Amino acid sequence: MSSPLLRSELLLAQNVQPKATTPGVATDSTAVPTGVTPSAGGSPFSGGMLQMVLMLAIFVPFLFLMTRRQRKEQQARASLKKGDRVTTTGGLIGELVEIDERVAKIKITPTVTVQCVANTVTPYAEAEKAPAKDLKEAKAAPEKK
Repeated sequence: MSSPLLRSELLLAQNVQPKATTPGVATDSTAVPTGVTPSAGGSPFSGGMLQMVLMLAIFVPFLFLMTRRQRKEQQARASLKKGDRVTTTGGLIGELVEIDERVAKIKITPTVTVQCVANTVTPYAEAEKAPAKDLKEAKAAPEKK
């Protein structure tokens, strides 16, 4: 249901041409009559159709990538077992105590166990630490220059 203020008849009234009898106004005999739009030569991909095809061409790969990522996360979550190190989307890192379809219990300290939504839990992959020898060399290299 459209508002009476946004009807197409009112919007077309803004483009009213001056009357031919108005002094000093030249009339254009090649003007397109009101309500008629020039065609694009009968192209199968005219205006609206081309926009729809472009939107689908952009949307479909994103949809594919999102579902693929969700599937990988579900598989990783299904492979979790008691005692695994996990992290939540909130940033908590701990040891998995129990997990079911909806709730996961994570021990973050020896005396603190928290509950969180199960689909926020992912396996924790620790970053590899550089050996201390390489780190000292990296710090010393800029000083030599």
